[in-house]
Amino acid sequence: MSEERTTECWHRISFLFILYLAVSSVGCSSRPDAELKLALEAMEQAKGQHAAEFAAAEWKSGEEAWEQAHALLAKESYSQARMQLLRAKSRFEKARDIAKAKRDVVLKDVQGIQKEIDRRYQAVKDGVGSSGARLSAARKKSLEDAFREIDRGLEKMKAEIQQGEYNDARNSAQTTARWLYEAERVLPGSLGGKKN
Repeated sequence: MSEERTTECWHRISFLFILYLAVSSVGCSSRPDAELKLALEAMEQAKGQHAAEFAAAEWKSGEEAWEQAHALLAKESYSQARMQLLRAKSRFEKARDIAKAKRDVVLKDVQGIQKEIDRRYQAVKDGVGSSGARLSAARKKSLEDAFREIDRGLEKMKAEIQQGEYNDARNSAQTTARWLYEAERVLPGSLGGKKN
């Protein structure tokens, strides 16, 4: 073999060796443990804000990226898994932020309803106190039943607020407001105005 051909052969072998190293290093990237931890933290924060309820589309998108990342991790496709974990983290963070904003609006709504219920409930109790002797037995029973339901509703609503279940608290507040309305209807009819 000529010296020129030998040099050409070595160049080809060197080129193939470098190509082999480049391809093998891409396939052998390290496990994306840092990205996995960050995506998990973002997921937990989104769960804490009830993102599945308040930001369902973003939450679902984050879950899909999370599941794809785990499938890629199982196949040891670490560079692709890293990209999916970053995507999951981003989507979970977006879900967290949207959910927090929506929950704040619902909480403000619930607190407004609760304040109005407290004001009106006290007025009904004061009305019963001042006219209790003039109430018929049936009206007293109806008011006692309504008061029991109102008290239960208020306790349930407060517990749901403390647990961060703001939509449930809003539903409880609305149900309690209906019971209060019934109590208000019973009371004025017994005070010399309309009869029910």
